[in-house]
Amino acid sequence: MSNSTVALPEQSIDEYTTNTDGTLLLRVAGVLCILFGISEILSAVSVLGLTYWGTLLPWFDVTLSSGATITYVPNLAIALSLSYIVLGALGVLFSKNTAMAKKLTIMCAGTFFFHLVALVASFTGSNSFSFLSIFLIVLPVLFFLGAAQNTNNRKLSNTAIAYSFIAPNLIGFSIFSLIPMIFAMALSFAQWNLATNEITFVGFDNFIRLWSDHLFGPSVFNTIYFTALTVPLTMVLSLSLALLLNQKIRGRAIFRGAMFFPHVAATIAMAAVWNQLFHPSWGPINYLITSMTGMDRGPQWTTAPWIIPNIALFTAWRNMGYYMIIYLAGLQSIPTELYEAASIDGANKWQKFWSITLPQLRFVTFFVSIMLIIMSFRVYDQVLMITNTETPGSSATMLVVHIFRAAFVNWDFGYASAISMVLLVLVMSITITQFLIQKRIDSN
Repeated sequence: MSNSTVALPEQSIDEYTTNTDGTLLLRVAGVLCILFGISEILSAVSVLGLTYWGTLLPWFDVTLSSGATITYVPNLAIALSLSYIVLGALGVLFSKNTAMAKKLTIMCAGTFFFHLVALVASFTGSNSFSFLSIFLIVLPVLFFLGAAQNTNNRKLSNTAIAYSFIAPNLIGFSIFSLIPMIFAMALSFAQWNLATNEITFVGFDNFIRLWSDHLFGPSVFNTIYFTALTVPLTMVLSLSLALLLNQKIRGRAIFRGAMFFPHVAATIAMAAVWNQLFHPSWGPINYLITSMTGMDRGPQWTTAPWIIPNIALFTAWRNMGYYMIIYLAGLQSIPTELYEAASIDGANKWQKFWSITLPQLRFVTFFVSIMLIIMSFRVYDQVLMITNTETPGSSATMLVVHIFRAAFVNWDFGYASAISMVLLVLVMSITITQFLIQKRIDSN
């Protein structure tokens, strides 16, 4: 009996994978979308009343029965409700088409994302976000057109699965980082009157004010000075601890945990202990200094010029355990054959460190330096806890502290956004410079 093969007709995988379970699931999802859109309309009507609909006001305040006041944007609510109803209807109509189900999944994901953006916009009360309602219907259509161009359904499915894994982090980053950053960029060119909730475009006035601000210059200098002290000190301490605890010594696991403990402990608790250690009058550090040097009194750690070094020491002590772990991982990835070959050639420990360890750790050192610079420019809580005040003087004011003071003490969000843009430019400039230098070193 001869072997024979049966040739299947050339059909896409999706035509074979359509099943009753998928159809039923899509229909249920479509009905839920429709019910959700209708419930949004009914809830909005119950809160606002029919008289508000059709006015398309940018926003207005609504007092709920509980007494809470929210800012409501009617045209956003209309667009969102209609978007969910349309998507639900499409899901029911095309429930037997698996390929369409994947496209509808992408459309629902896009609508859900912009729903979150709209919620953030509703609570800000910014008039500029009222135009977002147009895109809430247009963008799902664009998602559909883009998906229709992709004929490789298996690739589309894999892409959707990949995006589903990164979606939670991406959504959180967009809501709490990306959208506020874009809003701060726009607000740096405006003035926000909180009494009337009006945002007025003022051009570069906020940036021009920086030159007449008597605290801006000292805050920039203090931040750079703090960074110049903290970054190399933390790197040296972290690498030294990593080299020590990478040796085969008894109880090194206990010592590793002890060195890492300040990083995971509460900052306020660590700052309270630190302030007692470095107290100018009865601190043990000053007692040792005066006993060993014969000085009448030790450094005044809470005033200039010792306040910035004091904060830098505290920050380095608190973070050295974390970066010690990173250096330990780098040290343990260095091949032992390199050290064995160097020993055969007669190299001592110092020569091995300079010729093998440091070059092999260059990528780890580059990463640590980038992270430390960004962290140092964003220092805030250490300053407040070491100085024991929310408004430290010019000798201890950092850029982030100055931003906080402008925004939440003076309630000048436009000017605070302008300072934050300066901070962004400084950090980006230093980071890009480091990348260029590292690229040139690697090429050589």
